[in-house]
Amino acid sequence: MVVFVLVVVFPKFADMFAQIHNQLPSTTKVLMWTSDMLRVYWVPIVFGLAACIAAIGKWLSVEQGQRTIDRLKLTVPGIKQIFVEVYFIQSLKVMSMSLANGVTVVDTLAGTKDVVKNHLIRQFFAQTEEAVHQGKGLAHGFQSSPLVPDLVKQMVTTGEESGNLPHVMGRLASYYERELTKRLTMLSKIAEPLMLLLMGLVVGVLVSSLILPIFKLSKAVT
Repeated sequence: MVVFVLVVVFPKFADMFAQIHNQLPSTTKVLMWTSDMLRVYWVPIVFGLAACIAAIGKWLSVEQGQRTIDRLKLTVPGIKQIFVEVYFIQSLKVMSMSLANGVTVVDTLAGTKDVVKNHLIRQFFAQTEEAVHQGKGLAHGFQSSPLVPDLVKQMVTTGEESGNLPHVMGRLASYYERELTKRLTMLSKIAEPLMLLLMGLVVGVLVSSLILPIFKLSKAVT
């Protein structure tokens, strides 16, 4: 709709606004310039956007791009906690079911690596697997990683010491599922008014950029 207004509506006022160009608000000048650019150079703009999208898609398909995105998921504030909870819900569920059915810790860790689609988490499970091979125990691998939440570190250590690791991991997965649901619900409630505010701001800028110059023309005529 914004593109439609800029391409179709704004040009109809171009001749009118030319009479008071020096008195136009800054937003009107910027939008008039944007309107001219979209109408005159729409072909290179479309091809440029298509090329950018294709380049980004190509970059995301290679290993370097995937690794960068994986790293951002676990470092950017606001989304880090969400992805950490998602990854540990997946991994803890698999580990709980595997250990409960008699699968060895080493085989459980090897299988869990294939479940989580993030190279940093996979690297963590590979390091934990190596620690188990060296006889350091599963809890040692969890304790030494900064990616693991403190609650998981404490509960895994307790579960390993008490011999109740499958049950503890299942409880942890259920807990993080509830926390993730609450977090996503809260974010959706916050996003709705923010989106309405943004839309209102955009509409307000467009309308004011058209109405204010018309008022100035009316005063000039009067």
